Amino acid sequence: MLTSCAKNISTDVAMEQSSETLFKLMKEGIDNSYNQIPGIILSIKSPKLSEDWDGVYGYDSTKKIDSLSIDQPFRIASITKTFVATSILRLHEDGLLDIYDPISKYISKDHISILLKDDYGPDNIQIYHCLNHTSGLFDYAMNGSDYGSIAKKTPQRRWTRTEQLQLAMDFGEPAGKPGDKYLYSDTGYILLGEIIESFYDGDLAKGIRDLIGFDTLGMNHTWLESLEPEPANMKSPVKRYFGRDDATDFDPSVDLFGGGGLVSTCGDLTIFLQALYNDKIFKKSSTLKLMQTKHVFTSDYAQEDDPRFKDYRLGMWKVSVYGDDAYMHSGLWGTTFIHIPDQNSSFAVNFTKGWSNRMLKKSILLVNNLEE
Repeated sequence: MLTSCAKNISTDVAMEQSSETLFKLMKEGIDNSYNQIPGIILSIKSPKLSEDWDGVYGYDSTKKIDSLSIDQPFRIASITKTFVATSILRLHEDGLLDIYDPISKYISKDHISILLKDDYGPDNIQIYHCLNHTSGLFDYAMNGSDYGSIAKKTPQRRWTRTEQLQLAMDFGEPAGKPGDKYLYSDTGYILLGEIIESFYDGDLAKGIRDLIGFDTLGMNHTWLESLEPEPANMKSPVKRYFGRDDATDFDPSVDLFGGGGLVSTCGDLTIFLQALYNDKIFKKSSTLKLMQTKHVFTSDYAQEDDPRFKDYRLGMWKVSVYGDDAYMHSGLWGTTFIHIPDQNSSFAVNFTKGWSNRMLKKSILLVNNLEE
């Protein structure tokens, strides 16, 4: 829950002081990071502000040579999952698939065979289960696997989805029957990426771009890295770090096929959130309600006893922010975005390295305190 923060810089300010105070909050976040955060980009869209707000503070790498710029792109990692889930739900509302269909209806015979050999039942795993991480699929990327170590040793390796799926089989066992328990799984999302591809002749980038409408929305700084051309005139990307290692030049395929892969900016991320929650992406209001559906577990799974449990809906976590419901996602490389429906406020923040949840909380609190 995002509900508490210490108070140094006051967040109870007048509208004319809001911009200056937001910059102070970014500086405070860097100053209080014990030299762990080189720079911050923050974008906010809210009716409580007189205009959209974008700000940067600090540098785009740990070397602290080049200052950040507001339109500097970066890999957003797992925030890509929200875009993938949105794309799947667009296919659902257009009647091209049903999210309660089994994944076996859309994925390749080779991938069905891989799953069957490891005692998974692809006929019983629904698209819905992959969307909210209740598929039971072992997570090849993070769930106690050696994937990170392999990636660091072979940073230029060009991965395939099939190789990553096979790693899930090699690294671990099924986490239970579909619907039984929550287990965050990139494995499920790379299969969702394959499902989108099945409607777009294998072109995941075109599928996401067309289904969400990047061009119509004016998301001119967002693309699926290495699977479509980089837009013209992009600035050099913000550096990405995996622990102490500079991961900027890791081949994009290390996190590409649905669990991650998009490059974007904080400005584009807030454009997306505002469009998603203001009827500019989905054709039916019922689709957004479906996206926010809470899963009812089919076993005696005690979520309160699971330290890794998060209230994951279809592509986003539901959280509480100062008493308001909110929906968010974060990514490994240092990006978070969050939308508060009751206030129609969207926030996107990128840290060059490290995190400061306190800085984000205080920025939200500042906007909450403004008079409309």
